[in-house]
Amino acid sequence: MTELTTTTADGLQITVRMPDNHAWVRESLEKACAAEARRQLADTPTPDPAYAVPRAADLLDLHPETLRDYMRLPDHHPRRLHYMPGESSRGDRVLLSQINDWQRRNRTDAALIAPAGPRTRGRRPPAQ
Repeated sequence: MTELTTTTADGLQITVRMPDNHAWVRESLEKACAAEARRQLADTPTPDPAYAVPRAADLLDLHPETLRDYMRLPDHHPRRLHYMPGESSRGDRVLLSQINDWQRRNRTDAALIAPAGPRTRGRRPPAQ
């Protein structure tokens, strides 16, 4: 049995008991769960993935050394691409938010890059 309880504006508490297999109960619970999930997802911060320099250069359609040149510019330079330094240049990472910020400052007509889906390792599909 499922119990649905509500309180009216007058303070009257109403409880209704229904069998679990009733279609209306199942549909109402699914809608309520979906609404709560949407609310919780809207309140959570979005991830800010970090990309290695070759991958960031690929996303921006630049050569990796050109991208590194942008990373070496002085802090106050408008074309500087901010990054998270690693232990070596191979460990440098560029956040997606920094890539989008750099695009806004330098190429206002370009579409912003969306976060990539999870990458799977394995064999590549055959070339056609």
